[in-house]
Amino acid sequence: MRFTSEQGFLEVPFEGTRSGEFPLTWGQSWVWNSVANRAPYYADLSGSYIVAVPNGCDLKTVSAAINGILVRYETFRSRYSIVADGTLRQTVVARGHLRVEVCEADAADARSLASAAEAKFNNLPFTLPELALRAAVIVAGGVPRFVVLCAFHMAMDCHGMVAVLDDFRALLVGKTIDSEPFEGSHPADRALAEQAPQGLERSTRGVQFWEQELAKFPEDVLPYSGRGPENPRYQTFALHSLAVHAAALALAEELGVSTTSVILAMAAFLLGRRTGSGTYGIVLAASHRYDAKSIRYPGTLVQGVPLALDVSEDAPEKLISQCHRRQMLAALAGYCHPDDLAGMLRKRYGAEATEARLACVVNLNLPTGDGSTDAGGARITRAEAERLAEQSRCEYVVGTPIENERLYLAAYGDATGFFLTLRADTAVLARTEIVDFLQGLERSLIHCLPHSVVV
Repeated sequence: MRFTSEQGFLEVPFEGTRSGEFPLTWGQSWVWNSVANRAPYYADLSGSYIVAVPNGCDLKTVSAAINGILVRYETFRSRYSIVADGTLRQTVVARGHLRVEVCEADAADARSLASAAEAKFNNLPFTLPELALRAAVIVAGGVPRFVVLCAFHMAMDCHGMVAVLDDFRALLVGKTIDSEPFEGSHPADRALAEQAPQGLERSTRGVQFWEQELAKFPEDVLPYSGRGPENPRYQTFALHSLAVHAAALALAEELGVSTTSVILAMAAFLLGRRTGSGTYGIVLAASHRYDAKSIRYPGTLVQGVPLALDVSEDAPEKLISQCHRRQMLAALAGYCHPDDLAGMLRKRYGAEATEARLACVVNLNLPTGDGSTDAGGARITRAEAERLAEQSRCEYVVGTPIENERLYLAAYGDATGFFLTLRADTAVLARTEIVDFLQGLERSLIHCLPHSVVV
């Protein structure tokens, strides 16, 4: 461990038990397709996290904690490279150093500097030869105050990072963690298992599910308007709404579903009404973490799955419950190798029809209601939500221009609050229509609430 200057770097050493070149997992292949299709606009395919350093820690403690997660999580000791036949491989590094930036700040500015480091990581896409983990330490008066960790989505998704951050915080306070998450859990092990006969059979079943589900989609889930696109063509708006937060959590608790199901169901209803179809089709980003082992898997598992919903039902409670059941089925049945899926799509639909069917993508990473929220709790009424909606605001966001994706609805947050973003092709939805859709989604959720609550 060493400094190169006052505002310099730590060289954190690591050493693992294995090295070698391995194929990608299905999950990594899905992310790589996004990287390749969106380059150079893929900086958002990583996730940064700010961790407060407990009192009593010094730089040696922080260095040891970073070393601990590098040793435990082989995926962070991996790099990626394109080999002679054009395929991408992951290379596990047995030993080396992670270069960690150390930033000196005044005590009052430490949190702001951590946020700046987080933003810097989030705006800088990972390169393939780079280790899949970045870190920075914010120091005030010689004492570490914050650590910023950033993981490449090829290595770890946000669900997997929950365990990583738990381990990192434990190491900072001197707790011992296992050197291995669980036997055979590393992405390299999973990649080899997915190439075995049982894995190939599962991929075949997943592709068959995609084919069956896509057949239920309307012919064009979001047709072009016929007018020319605006400039820039792809525009993003964010809705900050306490009413959406409170209503989604309340409905999730009342119906025994996830908040994802609540928002997804109402979004599908609005989109289906726009196209005049009784069935609506969406590609949902699914976590694929549905059992004890997958929940603890230290890698990336998020993949898209197709979801065909009957939106002709007027009763929102039935639509939300149907959506909850259908998305769980899709997450279980739609898991497959993206190369197998691409082959089916080319053969079955061709490029233009495939693009139409996969035009709408939804990525909702939201908590399930816990019975209470700062915005009014699970017992909120329609009138209370309408008052909260008076504080809502919709703002333009500089978004990533992703072609062939006509609509991308996302939500981010935790139990204390979240917000929605909608990126759309303005040849499909004009700038004003993007805002109208988000506000319409808010109104739809509010109208699902009861006029009064029985105590």
